[in-house]
Amino acid sequence: MIHVRSFTSTLAVRDGGDGRTLHGPVLPWGVEARVLDAGRLVTETFERGALAGTDQGRVPLTATHPRDAGTLPIGVTLTIEDRADAAWGEWRVSDTMIGNEVLALARDGVPLGLSIGFAEVPGGNRWSADRQRVTRTRAELDHIAVVRTPAYVGAGVAGVREATTRAERMATLLTLLRRHG
Repeated sequence: MIHVRSFTSTLAVRDGGDGRTLHGPVLPWGVEARVLDAGRLVTETFERGALAGTDQGRVPLTATHPRDAGTLPIGVTLTIEDRADAAWGEWRVSDTMIGNEVLALARDGVPLGLSIGFAEVPGGNRWSADRQRVTRTRAELDHIAVVRTPAYVGAGVAGVREATTRAERMATLLTLLRRHG
């Protein structure tokens, strides 16, 4: 089963790229969210390092949470970095109609949240005695969605990278080729 979680942040297009790379915090550590888990409303937090071992190149960026296998991604995850406050990421947005719409919204400063879809892993949950609170210590990312209202305060697009040097564009291309090549 894939769980879906969102949190509010500032997702932005950042300088230093080709104008198609979003970056921002995707999952804050220790921030509480009220979520549905197996049909029950519980309080959930993620522990720093919960996403360690994620194969970044296999985590698509989507414009919405996928409803089925037919939902196409709008881009690919380039990096997931474990920082003190949150897991931060960078995503290459494809030149598609929906991808271009998301980039236009980010460039216009429209607040865009980020939301994760994840699968539980054995031993990755620490439940309270009353099973009302869960701390996720490990999780396997399935996808990251750009959303209007995320579950976690602080998750979202912080910027869009704009075009700069040929060398930086080549470095991005090489990263993508290594992951998918």
